[in-house]
Amino acid sequence: SRMQRYNPKEIEPKWQAKWEADKIYQVSEDPAKPKKYVLEYFPYPSGAAMHVGHVRNYTIGDVVARFGRMTGYNVLHPMGWDAFGLPAENYAIKNHISPRVAIDENTTRFKQQLIQMGFSYDWSREIDSTDPEYYRWTQWFFLMLFKKGLAYQQEALVNWDPVDKTVLANEQVIDGKAERSGATVEKKSLKQWFFKITDYADRLLDDLEDLDWSSAIKTMQRNWIGRSRGAEINFPIVEEADYVLLHGYTGSPEGTFFPVLREKIEALGHPVYTPQLPNTDNPTIMEQAKYVLDNYEFTENSVLLGHSLGSPVALKVVEALDKPIKRLVIVAGFAQPKFLDKKRPFEESFGWQFDWDKIKQNVGEIVILRAENDTRVPQERSQSLVDNLGGTLIDFIAEKDHACGKHEPIVIEHTLNNLKVFTTRHDTQFGVTFLVVAPEHPIIKTITTAEQRSAVDEYVKQAAGKTDIERQSEGEKEKTGVFTGAYAINPANNEKIPIWTADYVLYGYGTGAVMGVPAHDDRDHIFAKKYGLEIRQVLETDKDSDFHSEGVVINSGKYNGMRSEALREKILEDFVAAGVAREVVNYKMRDWLISRQRYWGAPIPIIHCPKHGAVAVPEDQLPVVLPEVESYAPSGDGRSPLANVPEFVNTTCPECGGPAQRETDTMDGFACSSWYFLRFADPHNDRAPFARDKADFWLPVDDYIGGAEHAVMHLLYARFWTKVMYDEKLINFQEPFTKLRNHGMILAPNGLKMSKSKGNTIEPDSIIDQGYGADSIRIMELFIGPWNQTANWSVEGMGGCFRFLQRVWTLVQEYNEHQGDSGGESIELRRAIHKTVKKVSGDMLELGFNTSIAALMECLNELYRIKATDNYASADWPVIIATFLQLLAPFAPHMSEEL
Repeated sequence: SRMQRYNPKEIEPKWQAKWEADKIYQVSEDPAKPKKYVLEYFPYPSGAAMHVGHVRNYTIGDVVARFGRMTGYNVLHPMGWDAFGLPAENYAIKNHISPRVAIDENTTRFKQQLIQMGFSYDWSREIDSTDPEYYRWTQWFFLMLFKKGLAYQQEALVNWDPVDKTVLANEQVIDGKAERSGATVEKKSLKQWFFKITDYADRLLDDLEDLDWSSAIKTMQRNWIGRSRGAEINFPIVEEADYVLLHGYTGSPEGTFFPVLREKIEALGHPVYTPQLPNTDNPTIMEQAKYVLDNYEFTENSVLLGHSLGSPVALKVVEALDKPIKRLVIVAGFAQPKFLDKKRPFEESFGWQFDWDKIKQNVGEIVILRAENDTRVPQERSQSLVDNLGGTLIDFIAEKDHACGKHEPIVIEHTLNNLKVFTTRHDTQFGVTFLVVAPEHPIIKTITTAEQRSAVDEYVKQAAGKTDIERQSEGEKEKTGVFTGAYAINPANNEKIPIWTADYVLYGYGTGAVMGVPAHDDRDHIFAKKYGLEIRQVLETDKDSDFHSEGVVINSGKYNGMRSEALREKILEDFVAAGVAREVVNYKMRDWLISRQRYWGAPIPIIHCPKHGAVAVPEDQLPVVLPEVESYAPSGDGRSPLANVPEFVNTTCPECGGPAQRETDTMDGFACSSWYFLRFADPHNDRAPFARDKADFWLPVDDYIGGAEHAVMHLLYARFWTKVMYDEKLINFQEPFTKLRNHGMILAPNGLKMSKSKGNTIEPDSIIDQGYGADSIRIMELFIGPWNQTANWSVEGMGGCFRFLQRVWTLVQEYNEHQGDSGGESIELRRAIHKTVKKVSGDMLELGFNTSIAALMECLNELYRIKATDNYASADWPVIIATFLQLLAPFAPHMSEEL
């Protein structure tokens, strides 16, 4: 017979067709073998064909999957298309075709490219995020989040991309520029949908510990979440005020938190009246209210607190007044009978009628404090007070049942008129010489003095016309502000300090108020210099010029001489004990903005009803299908193109049947990719997103392979959705990807990033056409350097990989010609192959692909050397060649099959 030459163009399509016909990569839930789920980021088919940089990702995944199968695992290795979003839509607009047509063309081309590379996918599980049968379940998840209170709509200042004409999530803005279009992002006020990822911040942070991910990605996620521990400090407002405290049933002014509260109020110089109410064992509320009115002269500066039964008494007192008081505080209160524990005599003896309008007119400010651990008063009592009176409802955990503790710090904090400030540098507390509140802060209305009123109003109006970004980025010299006329007390030293308003403080961050420490903060320093405010140094800093440096404490009373790091702990402890501060955790991460004003995305399944507000589309009406439209071009006015499709928009409310309108924003493509790895476990299920037993069998993903560019987007979002599903008992794991493998990029031969715009992409098709074949490309992708490092593509390298395979081919072909010689055993041959088996098996577990290929090349040289002396005489050759081809198979599967 004549020896065949190595021709990949014949061999490769033949084996690809056979693998597909025999369905050898299709898997089912077979408990007889251990499972392995290998997944590469699913591709985004936006029009550009795959280049060798993309191919590296899939080659790594394929070698891991093939190695898994060959070592006894039941391997799930699926593939699908992440096809919603801007790149596909912009490609369609540019080429004047519908995005649907564009995606179908591109996925067909991509699939053909993946098949011709010999990747071992289970194509029976192929999914496409733009298929209504897929996004039906994305919408189902949206509604699950909505019903859990984790999807909400809010008017907000959002990032607007003026080129792509849509809003972006914070994660999609890098240094003020849109990640995709590169345009400078503007701020726009729009009503948008958000996912409440911040509720999961702690779990997203803490669960990173145990993941087998690169430390670089973990660090990026930690920094993005940005957890900081600090203190929320109460600065009492200096004001004219007198206080009246009314105790509850069978109580007295010496019980509960009254003595501590009285002491705090008196320390601020305010008078306090705490009457012993009459007939406490069998009271009527009217006699108690009359007693208070007969014995006390209320003024516009009066603050009235009622605890428990003291609250309906307080309501009756306010109802009877002829002029308004400053503030009403209700603690563990009620205005209806029926308690959780037992009946009380006053339930019968009181008519429970209130003139709510009169009460509202007679009070400037109302605060209702509800103890979540109250076993006596039902929680809805406080809610009904809010419904009748308005005011602020504050839930807290009381020190003792029914807020009967001796201290009850939250009650004390809300009874006094405090300005709350969040800080991480409470070690500089003695250096605070002024406070600054954001112009939007509601406290400005109540504290501004008559003399300052017009100046403050004017300033607040100006600030409202600027965006957050403008307010933060105006030159350092441009800080402006206005004095409110009001003062507060610094709890560290009881000094009186002025309260200013300035637009460099944003209401959405911390508490909307900051403490001015001009000796140790650059912004405060500029502000203090400009307005002639005191600058007091309280740290001898380690670095003279550095405002933020740590150091030794000075000018801080009893704390002098301590290190600032130690003082931070100590002063917080002292402040918490004194009831003027609490420890607070803040996050840099904001909620995930999910709505897009573009056409090509899954419609948000919400109907807006004039009567019922935002209503969920009923589950049996899913999917809400994206309609075909005339124009896909974004309108740019903050509305999606769907807003121009009346037959889509106009509908009826599922609650009342009245006319209503569909939401016209679509979901960010990242919603679909936040759960796709679950759909692969059960891709054709039309009754649920996936069956629980199949998800339990295959997930979590064992090996997840892709680039590092999605660290704080896809990877964070997918972890968030997974945790929500775990909480909803849909799955039994909390982290989607056990091992994450971030491959290095492949650059063009000149060291530049490959991109269509630079015209320097190298596509696998052209290399295959030149006769090198997919197996050579696969070997080149992995031999070029360690899989997780960047490397330059090289044409010479490609030739070297092809020659290596040609030599394997020749060795085996020649052996086939020589069959028949059966000499003895060869220890040399066995040693060469055993060394290689050990090396390749060990390296593959560590993803040492390049060193495995190097070991195979060395082994091949050794086999040629032995062949030169024994001319295939040894009886060991058949086993040696078979073993060599098994080691080569994950890398060059077509040729290994053929041989």
